[in-house]
Amino acid sequence: MAGLDIQAIQDAKDAINEDKAPHAEYMRVAMNGAVFLVAVEAVSNVVRPTIITPVPMAPDHLIGVANIRGQVFCIIDAGKILKLPEAVQEKTPQTRFLLLRHDRVHLGLWVESIAELYSVPLAAVPSDSGDKFIEGSIQVKQELLPIMRVSALFD
Repeated sequence: MAGLDIQAIQDAKDAINEDKAPHAEYMRVAMNGAVFLVAVEAVSNVVRPTIITPVPMAPDHLIGVANIRGQVFCIIDAGKILKLPEAVQEKTPQTRFLLLRHDRVHLGLWVESIAELYSVPLAAVPSDSGDKFIEGSIQVKQELLPIMRVSALFD
Protein backbone atom coordinates (compact mmCIF):
# COMPACT_ATOMS: atom_id res chain seq x y z
CA MET A 1 0.00 0.00 0.00
CA ALA A 2 1.38 3.37 -1.03
CA GLY A 3 1.80 6.12 1.55
CA LEU A 4 -0.66 9.02 1.72
CA ASP A 5 0.50 12.36 0.41
CA ILE A 6 -0.56 14.52 3.34
CA GLN A 7 0.53 17.74 1.61
CA ALA A 8 -1.61 16.95 -1.46
CA ILE A 9 -4.62 16.31 0.76
CA GLN A 10 -4.07 19.58 2.65
CA ASP A 11 -3.67 21.49 -0.65
CA ALA A 12 -6.98 20.03 -1.87
CA LYS A 13 -8.72 21.04 1.39
CA ASP A 14 -7.29 24.56 1.11
CA ALA A 15 -8.58 24.87 -2.47
CA ILE A 16 -12.07 23.80 -1.36
CA ASN A 17 -12.04 26.25 1.57
CA GLU A 18 -11.00 29.11 -0.73
CA ASP A 19 -14.17 28.54 -2.74
CA LYS A 20 -16.21 28.80 0.47
CA ALA A 21 -14.86 32.22 1.40
CA PRO A 22 -17.66 34.47 2.69
CA HIS A 23 -19.41 36.50 0.01
CA ALA A 24 -21.76 39.46 -0.04
CA GLU A 25 -24.70 39.43 -2.43
CA TYR A 26 -25.62 42.57 -4.39
CA MET A 27 -28.28 43.44 -6.93
CA ARG A 28 -27.66 45.88 -9.74
CA VAL A 29 -30.43 48.48 -9.90
CA ALA A 30 -31.06 51.49 -12.10
CA MET A 31 -32.58 54.62 -10.57
CA ASN A 32 -32.87 58.09 -11.99
CA GLY A 33 -30.58 57.20 -14.88
CA ALA A 34 -27.79 55.93 -12.59
CA VAL A 35 -26.72 52.39 -11.72
CA PHE A 36 -26.03 51.20 -8.16
CA LEU A 37 -25.43 48.01 -6.25
CA VAL A 38 -27.77 47.33 -3.33
CA ALA A 39 -27.01 44.65 -0.74
CA VAL A 40 -29.50 41.81 -1.03
CA GLU A 41 -29.57 41.52 2.78
CA ALA A 42 -30.97 45.08 2.97
CA VAL A 43 -33.99 44.19 0.81
CA SER A 44 -36.95 42.30 2.23
CA ASN A 45 -38.90 42.04 -1.02
CA VAL A 46 -39.10 43.18 -4.63
CA VAL A 47 -42.60 43.90 -5.94
CA ARG A 48 -44.25 45.37 -8.99
CA PRO A 49 -45.48 48.93 -8.45
CA THR A 50 -48.94 49.40 -7.00
CA ILE A 51 -51.10 52.48 -6.63
CA ILE A 52 -49.24 55.28 -4.87
CA THR A 53 -51.18 57.80 -2.82
CA PRO A 54 -49.50 61.23 -2.66
CA VAL A 55 -48.92 62.71 0.81
CA PRO A 56 -49.66 66.44 1.11
CA MET A 57 -46.79 68.61 2.38
CA ALA A 58 -44.39 65.62 2.34
CA PRO A 59 -40.67 66.04 1.63
CA ASP A 60 -39.65 66.12 -2.05
CA HIS A 61 -38.14 62.66 -1.98
CA LEU A 62 -41.36 61.00 -0.76
CA ILE A 63 -43.31 59.94 -3.85
CA GLY A 64 -46.21 58.74 -1.71
CA VAL A 65 -47.46 55.74 0.22
CA ALA A 66 -48.53 52.35 -1.09
CA ASN A 67 -50.52 49.55 0.50
CA ILE A 68 -48.53 46.38 -0.13
CA ARG A 69 -50.02 43.19 1.29
CA GLY A 70 -51.83 45.11 4.01
CA GLN A 71 -48.85 47.21 5.11
CA VAL A 72 -48.34 50.86 4.24
CA PHE A 73 -44.92 51.61 2.72
CA CYS A 74 -43.42 55.04 2.11
CA ILE A 75 -42.12 54.95 -1.47
CA ILE A 76 -39.20 57.29 -1.99
CA ASP A 77 -37.20 58.69 -4.87
CA ALA A 78 -33.67 57.93 -3.65
CA GLY A 79 -32.33 59.98 -6.55
CA LYS A 80 -33.50 63.18 -4.86
CA ILE A 81 -31.73 62.20 -1.65
CA LEU A 82 -28.58 61.30 -3.59
CA LYS A 83 -28.92 64.50 -5.66
CA LEU A 84 -28.96 62.66 -8.99
CA PRO A 85 -29.60 64.89 -12.03
CA GLU A 86 -32.50 62.90 -13.52
CA ALA A 87 -35.99 62.56 -12.08
CA VAL A 88 -37.81 59.28 -11.45
CA GLN A 89 -38.73 57.75 -14.78
CA GLU A 90 -42.27 56.87 -15.76
CA LYS A 91 -43.52 53.44 -14.74
CA THR A 92 -42.48 50.71 -17.21
CA PRO A 93 -42.78 46.90 -17.18
CA GLN A 94 -39.31 46.79 -15.56
CA THR A 95 -40.13 49.24 -12.73
CA ARG A 96 -40.05 47.72 -9.25
CA PHE A 97 -40.32 48.71 -5.61
CA LEU A 98 -37.44 47.52 -3.43
CA LEU A 99 -38.93 47.04 0.03
CA LEU A 100 -36.15 47.60 2.55
CA ARG A 101 -35.51 45.75 5.81
CA HIS A 102 -35.97 47.78 8.97
CA ASP A 103 -37.38 47.02 12.42
CA ARG A 104 -39.90 49.86 12.53
CA VAL A 105 -40.04 51.74 9.23
CA HIS A 106 -41.68 50.43 6.05
CA LEU A 107 -39.70 52.02 3.24
CA GLY A 108 -39.59 51.25 -0.46
CA LEU A 109 -37.36 52.54 -3.26
CA TRP A 110 -38.67 53.23 -6.76
CA VAL A 111 -36.21 51.60 -9.18
CA GLU A 112 -36.37 51.62 -12.95
CA SER A 113 -35.01 48.09 -13.25
CA ILE A 114 -33.12 45.30 -11.55
CA ALA A 115 -30.55 43.84 -13.90
CA GLU A 116 -28.37 41.21 -12.22
CA LEU A 117 -27.26 39.67 -8.95
CA TYR A 118 -23.59 39.54 -7.99
CA SER A 119 -21.74 37.55 -5.37
CA VAL A 120 -18.64 39.43 -4.23
CA PRO A 121 -15.99 38.09 -1.83
CA LEU A 122 -16.17 40.03 1.44
CA ALA A 123 -12.49 40.84 1.13
CA ALA A 124 -13.29 42.85 -2.05
CA VAL A 125 -16.08 44.88 -0.41
CA PRO A 126 -14.87 48.40 0.44
CA SER A 127 -15.02 49.39 4.09
CA ASP A 128 -15.98 53.07 3.79
CA SER A 129 -15.85 55.74 1.11
CA GLY A 130 -16.48 58.69 3.39
CA ASP A 131 -19.77 59.40 1.58
CA LYS A 132 -22.95 59.19 3.66
CA PHE A 133 -24.92 57.34 0.98
CA ILE A 134 -22.21 55.37 -0.87
CA GLU A 135 -20.19 52.63 0.86
CA GLY A 136 -17.66 52.41 -1.92
CA SER A 137 -17.37 50.97 -5.41
CA ILE A 138 -16.70 47.52 -6.82
CA GLN A 139 -15.33 46.60 -10.22
CA VAL A 140 -17.90 44.33 -11.89
CA LYS A 141 -17.51 43.20 -15.49
CA GLN A 142 -15.33 46.12 -16.63
CA GLU A 143 -17.55 48.64 -14.81
CA LEU A 144 -17.00 50.44 -11.50
CA LEU A 145 -20.35 50.37 -9.64
CA PRO A 146 -21.13 52.30 -6.43
CA ILE A 147 -22.64 50.44 -3.49
CA MET A 148 -25.61 52.27 -1.96
CA ARG A 149 -25.56 52.56 1.85
CA VAL A 150 -29.21 51.65 2.41
CA SER A 151 -29.09 52.29 6.16
CA ALA A 152 -28.43 56.01 5.48
CA LEU A 153 -31.83 56.32 3.78
CA PHE A 154 -33.49 55.75 7.18
CA ASP A 155 -31.74 58.73 8.81
